[in-house]
Amino acid sequence: MERFLFAVALLATMTLSAKEQPEWLKKANIYHIYPLTYADSNGDGIGDLEGIRSKLDYIKSVGFNCIWISPCFMSAWEDGGYDILDYYKVDPRFGTNDDLKRLIDEAHSKGIKILLDLVAGHTSDKHPWFQESLKAERNKFSDYYIWTEGHTMPQPSYRWVDNSYPRNGIYLSNFFPIQPALNYGYYKPNPAHSWEQSYDAPGPTAVRNELKKIIAYWCDMGCDGFRVDMAKSLVKGDNKAQDGVMRLWKEIFAWYNTKYPENIMLSEWSYPKQSISAGFNIDLLIHNGIGGKVYRPLVCETTDKMVPTVCYFNRQGKGKIRKAMELYTQIYNDYRAIGGYASMPTCSHDIWRLTRMNRNTPEEQKVAITLFLTLPTPPIVYYGEEIGMRNLEYAPAKEGSLSSRNRSTCRTPMQWSTERNAGFSAVKSAKRLYLPVDNAPQFPNVAEQENDPNSVLSYVKGLLKLRAAIPALGVEGEWKYVGDLDNPYPMIYARTLGNEKYVVVFNPADREVEGSIAPMGRKAEWVYGNNKRLAKCKTSKDGHTFKMKPISVAIFKIN
Repeated sequence: MERFLFAVALLATMTLSAKEQPEWLKKANIYHIYPLTYADSNGDGIGDLEGIRSKLDYIKSVGFNCIWISPCFMSAWEDGGYDILDYYKVDPRFGTNDDLKRLIDEAHSKGIKILLDLVAGHTSDKHPWFQESLKAERNKFSDYYIWTEGHTMPQPSYRWVDNSYPRNGIYLSNFFPIQPALNYGYYKPNPAHSWEQSYDAPGPTAVRNELKKIIAYWCDMGCDGFRVDMAKSLVKGDNKAQDGVMRLWKEIFAWYNTKYPENIMLSEWSYPKQSISAGFNIDLLIHNGIGGKVYRPLVCETTDKMVPTVCYFNRQGKGKIRKAMELYTQIYNDYRAIGGYASMPTCSHDIWRLTRMNRNTPEEQKVAITLFLTLPTPPIVYYGEEIGMRNLEYAPAKEGSLSSRNRSTCRTPMQWSTERNAGFSAVKSAKRLYLPVDNAPQFPNVAEQENDPNSVLSYVKGLLKLRAAIPALGVEGEWKYVGDLDNPYPMIYARTLGNEKYVVVFNPADREVEGSIAPMGRKAEWVYGNNKRLAKCKTSKDGHTFKMKPISVAIFKIN
């Protein structure tokens, strides 16, 4: 009987243990590229895959070993590539399928993984599938999308789009009206609503199978996984626990993890307990969802006009962190128990660069980016953040970038040098550039920063190198907030693994601050930061007291 009870207890422990991640992911440093504006190889003013390929040595030199590329598939370009025309073809703007294969193969030869962006929830309304579905006659694609019977607007009317198509119905969009939602079924269909099909109905089943075909096509080409756009939006009428969409992703992952065990998926979900339980390797803690309650107070909390800010990483030094850190602690404990990671990107194609919130000097940028590179998850850095590129408020809205805000401001061309068009493109007329480059007299660029030991780029390189050399600062090291939550300047957290003990201390404020923590060892040794002279630590029997000069950050080793 005792042996039986022991076996049951052991089985329960095994069931609750965290799932194992691919070994390469544990050491991944992810670099997010918006391909339209990274590097233009053919002089047409638009970035392309060959441009990315030409920069692989640079990307590796910084310390990145995984690239996430925003959508590069055939698009109608009414939402920056997130309105797909053909899931199986690279858009001619970027090159060909052969160009993508060449990029993947060369990246792999340099030890770099490639992730693509999977727009699973919707297509363009110009997509051939949708063009077939809008016909009056029933066909293979009639149920690939969600259509009502007749033109009575469902309530609530949000995201429903009336039309004058041959089909007698109104369709459901997933974001913009030009993005009809693919039909993955409803969690609990209402019998009174003919358009609410069940998960296992023929239409939703066909769409799920199509999704697997798309995934397999690019994985068989060699891609190492995907970031999934709006990952929790697929099954409609879902409950708060997202049981419907979790069922879908669990089905996908049961197949995917068997067929491609070394590949991963990142989710735009921002509810890690759900997304990681569904099977995702990384959930993105971004500016919305539960992640918004962490990211925004730390990095970009704003008023309605989105100009002033009271976020933590601001030289005004008026931020609050208690709620954000308590929530992050809960998120951290959850994903460590389940497996997977909840990574907080520096920013993305959808949200302001770090400079947007009055972080204009290199020292301010170093302090802020240290947060993202010392958390216990694979870091994700948006292109240009490694050199402190500015958020360009004067960038014009372009191809659907205008939603609740103009997203073009964070999508401007990568700044490689002081040459024409910041080295992004050889096109002679700046008017032909996809978006304008920084017009400041002295703008940050790679060429000037590569050999400057005090530059943001050199700082990022050094920090990524340090993270790789010290396991406690990586994904396997434990994380714990150890500072005073109610007096958060300085902000202090510990990274530990076995006998290795480190603390990271932040002071983004434009004033000198002091903070103490409980004793962790006999002495604290400065190992990295924006300037050793800006950070001091005094150790006594009562603990460690850190004196931080204005706008400073430091990593201390505790012995």
